[in-house]
Amino acid sequence: MQTSTSASTSDVDFSEWHRAMLRIRTTCVRSALTGLILRGGLHVLSSMIFLLSKLRSSKKARKRALSWMDALIDTARFTALLGSMGGVYVLLDEGLSILLGKDRTSKWRSLIAGAAAGQLLRLTGSETKHYSLATYVMLRGLTLLVRSANREEKSSSLVHKLLALTRLEHGDTVLMCLSTSQIIYSFVMMPSTLPRSYIRFLTKQAAADSWVIKAMQELAVRNWSGIKPGHLQLLQGTPYAKLKPLTPCAYWHPGQSCPAHTVSVIPSSYLRALGVYVPVYLLPALLVHRQLLITKPYQIWPKIAVGIARSSLFLTVFVTLGFGALCAASNLAGTFTGPLIAGSVWLGGLATLLEKKSRRMELAMYCLSRALEAFGR
Repeated sequence: MQTSTSASTSDVDFSEWHRAMLRIRTTCVRSALTGLILRGGLHVLSSMIFLLSKLRSSKKARKRALSWMDALIDTARFTALLGSMGGVYVLLDEGLSILLGKDRTSKWRSLIAGAAAGQLLRLTGSETKHYSLATYVMLRGLTLLVRSANREEKSSSLVHKLLALTRLEHGDTVLMCLSTSQIIYSFVMMPSTLPRSYIRFLTKQAAADSWVIKAMQELAVRNWSGIKPGHLQLLQGTPYAKLKPLTPCAYWHPGQSCPAHTVSVIPSSYLRALGVYVPVYLLPALLVHRQLLITKPYQIWPKIAVGIARSSLFLTVFVTLGFGALCAASNLAGTFTGPLIAGSVWLGGLATLLEKKSRRMELAMYCLSRALEAFGR
């Protein structure tokens, strides 16, 4: 009987270790593949867009070609980061559970595992600062804390009462509006507080040349500082060099009224949005539903198409409302300042209502992380 019991215990321990090792291996592989596809796919897509552009000179194209090695290194670092973070977290989670007891460590082992895994951000290199990733992960952690606290249904709970705003039906849209206000303000007034890739993304979606955005900044600073209207330095060398504008509309959309300009950019804006969301939907589908895409194409592909169309509409309306509101507000006020930017562009956040309910909070969390990063910097 003793021999049988000892063998049974050994089998249990062996099976538990085997399960843990299998989970660690699976997590490492999936996390690394996620990093490879996301980061590598981003670099490939950016390179394809660059090569297809006919507005670039051959000299710039040669300079771009030299950055392929940097792209490979960046992809390798991000792949190693996600793979290592997932592996270290699961390793410590499973190790503490097996060595010290699952129930005994249930309240604190995730904290230890997460704190250790977070240190692996150093794998990206000391010269690389991932404020965006760190802020986003922090917000996801706070979101989980809030959701856990909201499970408390006792009316006497002080924490439950303090978190009443987080249970609003359209709280995600409110967060999106607040984030939009900060992001577009930073985009115009303090672009250095946002990542360069995000600045390029916003410039492209706004369908405005970079000199137009910089001229907006100069005009806003001039008006807010009380400087008399005069020629803008950033308009020198353009057909609008002799303008003394009070609002940016004179050089932003010359010859068009604000409503006409807002409506005219919708078709092109939607096409640009499709370019953003096609890979966003297709890449996860190829990873998660790769078999169903073949076995049940009439069930999966229509859902993907609807998702792409709806999210592209969201981004189009977001840009149209945000920058349209900025245009309208500057004309109504007869001036253009930083506070006017922050106080008007939040309307773009209302476009979140067009998205699927399950995606609204994800959008809000992503934009809130960008907004907090910009505000902090």
